[in-house]
Amino acid sequence: MRRFIDLKVHARSGFAQFGEDASVASYLRVLGRSCRTYLDIGANDPVRHSNTYLFYRDGAAGSLFEANPAIARRLRRKRPRDTIVNVGVVPEGSGTLELHVMDMDGLSTLSEQWRETVASHDMATSLRVIEVPVLGINDLLRRHAPREGVDFASLDIEGLDFDVLKVWDFDRWRPFLFCIETATASRSGFARDDRFGTLMAARDYQPLFQTFANTIFVDARG
Repeated sequence: MRRFIDLKVHARSGFAQFGEDASVASYLRVLGRSCRTYLDIGANDPVRHSNTYLFYRDGAAGSLFEANPAIARRLRRKRPRDTIVNVGVVPEGSGTLELHVMDMDGLSTLSEQWRETVASHDMATSLRVIEVPVLGINDLLRRHAPREGVDFASLDIEGLDFDVLKVWDFDRWRPFLFCIETATASRSGFARDDRFGTLMAARDYQPLFQTFANTIFVDARG
């Protein structure tokens, strides 16, 4: 198992909540590579706590999926080079679902179970519920994934991450590096969900490093 250790030093130059972006950029530099294309699934704010804005700032571009229409408008204004898709991401199918918009944007969710978890831990309060269009992940990727491949992907969709990842077509879309929210937050800290590691190992990905909430996986096939 490969590990990238020096997280604290590099986190100071990034935008992600726990330094994931800067550490990924440093890892790529060690390999003599760069991030040219990305996917941001559950993009949220254009800059603050963004796992992809560092790469955008450095000239990369990609596709951002965001269910909240107000945030999608901010993304379009701040990141005009990116493809912004205002849709909720689900494992399969299409239609509409209720989006629970929380007073902490990053915890807004399509999942009733996740909304109940957030409420039970007093982490956020629901401000309103809005109806939003949704589309299955592979249909979204077919329509909007960068044609030249994906160097880096970020998945953070509050309660649906594992279900979406389980049906992801890795034969067609294999990001070289994949940042996944593998831990559930509560008032007492973060609890890691080991299902993600098992699933990604079956897809020939290895864990590169972990932060409080996320695990960055690297494609073992290179």
